[in-house]
Amino acid sequence: MFGELKSTIEKNLLESYKNENDFKKLIKEFKHNVLSDKSLSKLYSIYEQLSKPQGLNESDAKEFLEEGISLIRQLLTKVKLPKSMNESIQNDYADIDTLVYNNKIDLNERIQSKKNILKTLMSENSKSSEHVSIPIKSMVKIANQTISNYIENLDETAKKELIYILSEDPEKLKYKFDFIKENAISKLQDMTENEQDNDLKSKLTETIEKIQSEEFSQINFFRIKNLEKSL
Repeated sequence: MFGELKSTIEKNLLESYKNENDFKKLIKEFKHNVLSDKSLSKLYSIYEQLSKPQGLNESDAKEFLEEGISLIRQLLTKVKLPKSMNESIQNDYADIDTLVYNNKIDLNERIQSKKNILKTLMSENSKSSEHVSIPIKSMVKIANQTISNYIENLDETAKKELIYILSEDPEKLKYKFDFIKENAISKLQDMTENEQDNDLKSKLTETIEKIQSEEFSQINFFRIKNLEKSL
């Protein structure tokens, strides 16, 4: 069941924070096995949305749940789930699995699971950042609404790259940031020296000054890294 797989992934990632090498390995495997597969990535996201408060009224919550379960069943026909799962790990998405898989024929159990999910969906969400729909948000701590809003405006490829950056060790990123920053400035300075158009040269100079003034943050790392790659 997908809920069991999702619970296993999250538990392993949480425990792997104790060991840097294990964490990097699991993040790499997660990107390869889940994020690179559009159907699996969507499954992960829908399960996440159905398990979090959405502040919906009863009618909207029922429609949200029905649509979510329907989409999950469609997506499950397109994926092959890994067989290796730790059955001893608690399934945090058991209620969703109960409704998704038709082999769950206990009506009382299905009705109770439906009530549990609807109660969650109708609960008020105290943090607006919870509405950001990203596949691994349960493993990555997004610190503030600015980052959340920034993520929402990215395409899927850029979003996944940023999420990966947010999971990296900030101290190591800071070291890489200084190198990428200097490299970007050097490339821009070369472009400025060879540029004949005064307006464009002025813009390049402004960009250099802007980059020089930037302090390290994960968002700035992401922005300058992508800029440097494009130069």
